[in-house]
Amino acid sequence: MTKSKTYGLPKERRIKRKKIFERLVAEGRSAFVYPFKAVYLPMELPEPVPWQVGFAVSKRRFRKAVRRNRVKRLMRESFRLHQQVLHDLPSMALLLIYVAREELSFAEMMESMRKVLEKIRKDLQDGTT
Repeated sequence: MTKSKTYGLPKERRIKRKKIFERLVAEGRSAFVYPFKAVYLPMELPEPVPWQVGFAVSKRRFRKAVRRNRVKRLMRESFRLHQQVLHDLPSMALLLIYVAREELSFAEMMESMRKVLEKIRKDLQDGTT
């Protein structure tokens, strides 16, 4: 068994089931901080983890797979470094969608990721929509 890392992002923490994606899109709440739109839904997860996350980048905005994959790598890394913001919230599924037309710097992504995760945290703690 692998040792749990504080800042790791293991496969168990990624959304893999189509049903979760569909339910998330249909029933989820959203938060927006440029360049991210976050769709989240408190729910029971199939894995014994506090949350599962998915990352999406539009093929229409980034036609080349190399660019899409780079943006997703930067998103995963910035999420991985800020995931502690979500550590004591109820179990949830989270989808992070990159909506910008251009690739932003890693520093800008880090700041926006922190803001969107704090917005989600505040929303879930307040119980508002």
